[in-house]
Amino acid sequence: MVVTGFLAGLAAAGFSVGIVAGVAIVLWRRSSATDQQIRAEGPQTSFVFSGNLKQTSLIDAIQFLEIGKRQGILHIYCGRRKGYLTFVDGTVVDAFYRNRTGREAVFSMLDLEEGDFYFEPKTIEQPRLISDSIIDLAFEWDARKQ
Repeated sequence: MVVTGFLAGLAAAGFSVGIVAGVAIVLWRRSSATDQQIRAEGPQTSFVFSGNLKQTSLIDAIQFLEIGKRQGILHIYCGRRKGYLTFVDGTVVDAFYRNRTGREAVFSMLDLEEGDFYFEPKTIEQPRLISDSIIDLAFEWDARKQ
């Protein structure tokens, strides 16, 4: 009788170990499949970039996004006024501020001394409406100020 109870206990323990091992294998396979899916889709990180124009000039923020070859929209807020710069591969392709578009909008935003900005990463599919580089625009903006 003692031997039968012992064997029954071993059988129950073996069954439990088998269940645990089976669950572990299923979880491992799901984890492996999820890892492969993440690698296939690319990293799932988000890029956060924001600041205040008193601490970081707009030209510095633009250069940071340009160097990082970022794609998305840089939103600029000054009081109730809102503007934006659209980036594709780090290049400014469009701008809008106070009923101005293109180069004139960029010049108006570069004049701002106060306000906040934040960058919204997103896929941009629009034609390039600003043909000048940001360096050329900055030189022209500086020459206009002189």
